[in-house]
Amino acid sequence: MKRFLLLMMPAIMVFAQETYIQVKADRKIESNLVKHFDSLPERIDVFMTSDSTYIIEAIYRNKKLVKKMASAEYHSLTLETPSKMVTLEDAKISFLVGQTFHGLSIYSWSLPVMFSEGDWSEGQAAIALLTPLIYTSTCFLLTKDRRISSGAAYGSFLGGIEGAFHGGYILKSEKGIFPGSLAENILDFTLGQNMNFTPAMYQRKFNHCLYGYYHYYSTRTLFGGRNLWGDPYDLIQLGTILSLAEGYTSLFMSKDAENLTFGDALFELRTSTIGAEALPLILWTIDLHRNENSDERVYAALTLVGHGAGYLWGHKLSRDNDLPGAAGVMTWLLPYLAHAATGGIAVLVDKEGFLDTYPTIFLTMDVLLTSICYKAFAKKSLDIGKADIPNFNMSVNPMCFVLKDKNKTFENMPFITFSYNF
Repeated sequence: MKRFLLLMMPAIMVFAQETYIQVKADRKIESNLVKHFDSLPERIDVFMTSDSTYIIEAIYRNKKLVKKMASAEYHSLTLETPSKMVTLEDAKISFLVGQTFHGLSIYSWSLPVMFSEGDWSEGQAAIALLTPLIYTSTCFLLTKDRRISSGAAYGSFLGGIEGAFHGGYILKSEKGIFPGSLAENILDFTLGQNMNFTPAMYQRKFNHCLYGYYHYYSTRTLFGGRNLWGDPYDLIQLGTILSLAEGYTSLFMSKDAENLTFGDALFELRTSTIGAEALPLILWTIDLHRNENSDERVYAALTLVGHGAGYLWGHKLSRDNDLPGAAGVMTWLLPYLAHAATGGIAVLVDKEGFLDTYPTIFLTMDVLLTSICYKAFAKKSLDIGKADIPNFNMSVNPMCFVLKDKNKTFENMPFITFSYNF
C-alpha cells in the first residue's frame, strides 16, 4: 500500500497544482492594468486560475511583479475607459526601417522636385543625397524616448506610400508627392499611437484605398465607356478623393474588430480580387471561342458585381475565422502557381482551342488553390469584433416543403433566408 501511494504521489501533486489559463488582454485593458504598478512594464501577461481569480504579471527587463485580482475587479477594468492609452510593445525598429525606406525611395527625390522647375542644381542634388540620412535621424531623435505600437509603425509605412499617390494625383504633379506622403505618414502614425489601430486594420485601410481607384475606373467605363470624359487621368482627383474616403472610413469602422488578423486583411483583398476577375474571365473565354469582343461596359458591370460578392464573402470569413499573416501572404502567391500550372497543362495538351479556355482554367485553378490554403490554415475565431462589418448570412431550409402541409405553424416558413447587418 505504501509503495502504491509513493507511485501515485507524482500524479496527485500534478492534479493538486492550480490550473492557469492565459487570457488575451487588449491595449485598453493593459492601459487600465498598468495603473496597478509603479512603473511601465515591457509587457503584461494575464492568467485565470481554476477559481476565476486573475493573475497579473508585469514583466520588466530584470524582474517580474505579480498581483492577484478578483474576477469582478478584472471585468470592471474591461468596461472602464482608460484615462490614457499606453503602448507596452515597442516596434521602434520596424518603424525606423519603414521610415528609412521612405527616406531613400520617396523623399530623397520628391523633396527637391517640390522646389525645382527644371534641371536640378548641385544644391538640389546634394539635398537629394542628404535627405535620407537627415530624415531617418530626425525620426530616431523624435521617437527615442517613446514606445511605438506595431499599428503605428505599419500604418505610417503604408500611409507614406498611399500619400505619395494621393498627393501626386490631387495636384496632378510630382510636386504633390512629398507633402502628400509626409502628411498621410504622420497622420496614420498619430492615429495608430492614440486610437489602438492594429497592423491588420491599416492593411484593411490600404485595401480600401485601392478599392477607391478601382471603383472610379470601373464606374467610368460602365457609364459610357472609357472615352466618355476623355482621358481617365482628367478626373483622377475624383478617384483620389474616393480612395481617401473609403480608406479612412474603413479604418475607423474597423477600430473594434479585435479578431481581425493581418492574414484576414490580406485575404479580404484576395477574395475581392478573385470576385472582380471571375465573371470577366468567364466572359473573356466565351469571347475567345466565338471570336468576338463584348462591350467593355459589360465587363465593367460584371467586375463590379463580382467584386461586391467577393468583398462580402471575404468579410464574413474574416469575421468567423482567423488566418495567420504568413498564410495571408501565401494566398497572394497562389495566382502565380495557378498561371504556371495552367501554362504547363497547355504545353502538355498542345491542342488547338485550349488557349481559348485558358482564362477559365486559370480561374478554376486559382479558386481551388485559394480554398485549399484557407481551409488548411484558418482557425475558428474565438473573439467576434462587434464592428467587423459587414455581416452577411444566408440559410436554406428545404424542410419547409415537408412541414408546411402537416402543420400550419410552418405555413409561412421561408425556403431561403438572407440577413445583412450593417
